[in-house]
Amino acid sequence: MNMFFCMTQQPVFRRSSSAVLFFLFCAVVPAGTTPPLSGEIHDGILFVNEKIYQDDLDEAESEAKKIIRRNPDHPAGYFCMAVVIDSWMVRYQSDKKEDEFYRYCDLAIEKGEKILARRNQKEWANFFIGSADGYKGTYEARYGRWITAFRYGWKGVSMLMELQASGSSIPDIDYGIGCYNYWRSALMKMLWWMPGIEDKRRESIELLYKTRHESLYCRTAASIALIDILINEKQYEEALKIADEELKKYPDVLIFMWGKVRASYGLQQYGEAISLIIPMIRKTELDVYDNHYNTTMYRLYLARILLAEKKHTQAVAECTIINNYAFEPKIRRRLDPALAEVKSIQKKALQGMAKNK
Repeated sequence: MNMFFCMTQQPVFRRSSSAVLFFLFCAVVPAGTTPPLSGEIHDGILFVNEKIYQDDLDEAESEAKKIIRRNPDHPAGYFCMAVVIDSWMVRYQSDKKEDEFYRYCDLAIEKGEKILARRNQKEWANFFIGSADGYKGTYEARYGRWITAFRYGWKGVSMLMELQASGSSIPDIDYGIGCYNYWRSALMKMLWWMPGIEDKRRESIELLYKTRHESLYCRTAASIALIDILINEKQYEEALKIADEELKKYPDVLIFMWGKVRASYGLQQYGEAISLIIPMIRKTELDVYDNHYNTTMYRLYLARILLAEKKHTQAVAECTIINNYAFEPKIRRRLDPALAEVKSIQKKALQGMAKNK
């Protein structure tokens, strides 16, 4: 998920989105006039990106550190480390590595600013600076700190827009711009303190489809963004199509399974949704750092479906499990809307049980 991600309380995973979040990491290979990154940095970025998709954060972190060690004055490795750290926080819906995340974002910006004077590195320096600021905006948005999120996000996307306007041949800058413009437009009503926001949802969606099909290395990231956006637009069939296509390449990856669950739920294909939710719950409950955020959201969707199918006893059971979770105070606050819905579902299910007696 992009800076202005969907406001529903959904688990957001490290590849998203995730959610989620408008500067998910993607490796970029320039074309035309943009001088390429060195082969070593380029290969390292690709490796980090792939390991994140494979749920191997230890290997991703190791490679990011290797990029830093071999290229201490280049922003790429520091940005990679920020992405890996944020991936962990998104996966476990935790802020325990926040300081470390900001440290690496700031280092990426610092290293980028130092090489701006180098003509053959200027575009890449601006790209990493803009992306690091955008990542800060993504993080702030996850916790509902909207003024700070907008400040960082606008700072980051402005840099990308400048690159775009200058005729930069780095193709993947469209990904960040598309995500940012969509979610800013989608959240117009909430952002009452920002008058005169133009609705750019349609053109942003088109830009992300273009990115998904034409970019070199942002195609999967664009798919993740589009799933969330299409679900937000209630275009469930399109979201389901993308989720299915990605699951062929990344079977059993939670972010795409979750996208398919939400799209299937929107289409009232409840059996399909349940068949995915059960293994997702089992897998997540085995996580060493499980704080019950993600499992709560999975069980909430399961309870919704069971209520819709008038399986009242089972719906009450799911609500009871959620109510018995011991949440950290921060997690409970973030889950307040979801827990309120759990309470409502439980009440309706109990009423349904009483009527059937």
